[in-house]
Amino acid sequence: MDRMPLRILLPSIVDPAVHRGGAETVTRALLKLLRQDPLSARVEFVLPTSALGRFHRLRQLTSVARSFISPLPAKAIFTYSRRFLHAVKQLLREQKFDLVLLNGSDLLWLLPELPPSIPRILFAHNIEHRLFLSQINSLGLPSRLLRHVLLRDWRRLQKYEMSGMRRIKNTIFLSNQDAEFALRECPDLRALVVPPLFDYPPLEQLRAKDLTDSLQIGFLANFGWWPNREGLRWFLREVFPYTDANLRLHLFGRQSRTAAPRHPRIVHHGFLSQPRDIWPLCDFMICPILSGGGVKIKFAEALYNGVPVLANSFAARGLALASDPSIVLLDHAEEWVRFLRSPAALELRSRRVPVSLASTFRLESHTESVQTFIHDVIQYDMSRPSAC
Repeated sequence: MDRMPLRILLPSIVDPAVHRGGAETVTRALLKLLRQDPLSARVEFVLPTSALGRFHRLRQLTSVARSFISPLPAKAIFTYSRRFLHAVKQLLREQKFDLVLLNGSDLLWLLPELPPSIPRILFAHNIEHRLFLSQINSLGLPSRLLRHVLLRDWRRLQKYEMSGMRRIKNTIFLSNQDAEFALRECPDLRALVVPPLFDYPPLEQLRAKDLTDSLQIGFLANFGWWPNREGLRWFLREVFPYTDANLRLHLFGRQSRTAAPRHPRIVHHGFLSQPRDIWPLCDFMICPILSGGGVKIKFAEALYNGVPVLANSFAARGLALASDPSIVLLDHAEEWVRFLRSPAALELRSRRVPVSLASTFRLESHTESVQTFIHDVIQYDMSRPSAC
């Protein structure tokens, strides 16, 4: 591989300096992969206005309204701004780049603005139109008209996203399922699957287990994200009231202080900047996820640290996981209740995820495959038209 440092322009849907969500976590890992030897890439970031977090809800509503008069769907409009477009164009004029890497499918509207001579790759966090449809179906909309409006935008998003993938030709996915879906739609797509990755030293020793102690279970998530709120509501309504009095639930992450009502068996920790402070507090983690898209970053992070997990099978979708006693997947509330009230829960807290499985999410395990993919894309004749 060429030792000369590559110059990469990376327009991004999120600011990787922010430590509060899954998208930021995987973006930071991607940056580290790009900057490691032998690629040693120099990366120029461009962040859309929406990534700065100002007037988020107002921008969402405005984007839906503007979609009626725009060729773009609402999710793309949300990231669009003249300032953002100007910044991308200015960098392309002033500097020479070997690659443009779009961090998020919402930014596919940038493709017509990119010089055809520059190779490009999409880093797809989700299949966005499938995620959007899942969100629409979870809302329980009281108005047929509102559902009709959202489904209209969903169809436009579907066309926008898949035509963009066909045009960009090269995509890195987080999810096996997302990659398989995209390849069915566009068989000539050059695709690579890279799971959520972490580079800090994993936890060496889990919480000391005394089987006479009460059971301490944890849920780490961004509770500002609707699938996590939905999953927590399901757990609190269908499972938690029927568990033993010696079980205690710990909530960690963004908005976790307000995600659940006050209860003597619920501990609201809020956001902890160091994940290593979380794992020793719990016997195992739960991941009650019923809908959404992509992969569950915090599920992967628990496994990376060797922490056993109780989850719905949906939470494990898109991850290539070998069957192991440290991962318990149950889909029905009565199964969760029965498990948490049984000796099996005490047995789970004595287990540890094997190193062979945990290393799946180790940054170094994927450095070569990602850098080789990027090198091959740059070397590939990008002028050849796609057959898709």
